[in-house]
Amino acid sequence: MQGGQLIAQRYRLLERIGTGGMGVVWRAHDEQLDREVALKQARLSDAVSGRTLRREARLAAGVQHPNVVTFFDVVAEGDELWLVMEYVRSRSLAEVLAAEGSLPVRTVAEIGVQVAGALAAVHEGGVAHRDVKPGNVLITDDGRAKLTDFGISRSVRTDETVTDSPHIGGTPGYLAPEVAQGHPPTAASDVFSLGATLFSAVEGTPPFGGGNEYATIRRAAEGAVPPARKAGDLEPVLAALLRTAPEDRPTAAAAHDLLAGSVGGLPPAPPLRRRPDGRRRRFVIAGAVAAVVVLAGVALILLPDSGKPRTPAAASKVPAAPAKLGIGQDPRSADPCGLVDSVPLRPFGDPEVDPDYGNFDRCDVILKRADDLQADVKVELEDRPSDGAAPEGQRSRSGPFDVFGDPAQDGACVRLIQLQDKYLVRVTVSDDDGDNLDTCRPADVAVTSATKVLAVAGVPARTSPVPAGSLSKVDACSLLSPASLGSTAGLAASVRMVPGYGNWTCDWDSSASDRAVTVIFDRDQPPDSDSGQLTKVSGQDAYLATDDFAANTCQALLVYRNYTDAHGEAAVEQIKVVVHGGPPSQDLCAPAASLAGDVVAKLPQA
Repeated sequence: MQGGQLIAQRYRLLERIGTGGMGVVWRAHDEQLDREVALKQARLSDAVSGRTLRREARLAAGVQHPNVVTFFDVVAEGDELWLVMEYVRSRSLAEVLAAEGSLPVRTVAEIGVQVAGALAAVHEGGVAHRDVKPGNVLITDDGRAKLTDFGISRSVRTDETVTDSPHIGGTPGYLAPEVAQGHPPTAASDVFSLGATLFSAVEGTPPFGGGNEYATIRRAAEGAVPPARKAGDLEPVLAALLRTAPEDRPTAAAAHDLLAGSVGGLPPAPPLRRRPDGRRRRFVIAGAVAAVVVLAGVALILLPDSGKPRTPAAASKVPAAPAKLGIGQDPRSADPCGLVDSVPLRPFGDPEVDPDYGNFDRCDVILKRADDLQADVKVELEDRPSDGAAPEGQRSRSGPFDVFGDPAQDGACVRLIQLQDKYLVRVTVSDDDGDNLDTCRPADVAVTSATKVLAVAGVPARTSPVPAGSLSKVDACSLLSPASLGSTAGLAASVRMVPGYGNWTCDWDSSASDRAVTVIFDRDQPPDSDSGQLTKVSGQDAYLATDDFAANTCQALLVYRNYTDAHGEAAVEQIKVVVHGGPPSQDLCAPAASLAGDVVAKLPQA
């Protein structure tokens, strides 16, 4: 082939620009649509047939993402097949590293955000790339990163391998350990190769070195990744991507979030060194990823004449953490579901967000697992202790926030995110008995998702108005009087009242008595015979149950309002009136029922 040749009566070859996994690549002109394109000439062999190339085209056409090179067509010219793709004016990341040696940490993180987003789209389409490396990451003149060369891709859903070669697929310096050991490549091995690519960009050499190909593969198979010495705050993210066991790595979507979260905490990158032609370039986030950077800090805009960043007039510096919780400083307006992202939780089960369970300060993600087992990821808003004491547990950091927690106990893992005002975010993950889930792993993923949002603007406001007549507008502390607490529940004088978050919970106790009372708002399925003994209080149904709330208690359950939940199922807003005290619990049910009658008398009409 030579320049000037017309392919399929449409594409004029202009110049040879490189080689890909399966053939020579040309810059060409599409004479029908008057645009530049890239044509990849097939390098057919016994292992790579025309049928194989068409399969590559089908796989590539199924992925549409701003950070993936777009596939347009496949055409025949005589006995040759050609792939027609988007032409990207760019240098490969390998070329950039050859010129620069290594790149600033922020620059590497910005590239990583884009490539991880591209891989997430590739994996969502059921495809594993299998050869993520600097040579297959293109960097455009405006700073976008584009993933290219699906020449040895594998369709995950059909287990359809585009290259049927018996040799290990991929490039030795960037192979995941399991692939170097001979196991089939997967989406998880792509994530490792992404980590290896970013490691190479920041350290100046791939994690397993270079040189002799067989020695490199042996080192990759051993999986001993050296520590990243130049990565700074990016090091924990790289360590997560480069974990030896595939199941321990984040998904590409979760890697995108981890990298995006790291960008906000990194200093601006200095301009890259001059290119040989005297022009100066810097990498910036562009396209769809720009929103992530604007949220995390200040967006950078390319200034071709100076190479210096400027701040858009509409953008403003976002504080490291919000001064107040939620919008308008109103705790009841804050939406706990705004802190929940179900996508990064997919490795732990099929996630389903449930915004209609428990109190109004709570949002759940149900992880449906094998054999009808499931786990519950619960995110709750709560007040900090009145004395301002830090939560108990080991302290760590997620973004700008302190996080407190200990190893899982009795199958449940708890993490507390301390905000800079008087509030906390509690993340609790529990699983069904018999499930072997390490509940602290999804808990830590949920914490990362929550702190990314919190670092931008606090807890988001609820996007839907509160329904008329909702219990969420009622003050739980207004439903019982000191007189009834003393005469009915036996609380002595000097009763202490402690409101909970949003006044959706209220506790009363006294140092002179072993009795205590709690009123809690709740959402659940309509009660039935399993909810307790049905009785009447002030003309309304109530369900009495001992020890349902905790040991040495009796609970009276009142239905306040019936409604249809977000999944179209029958649900209720209900009130739990709980009396705590010494045993036996059944002695506490009479005062619980009597107090429930007092609550009914003070409730507004639903």
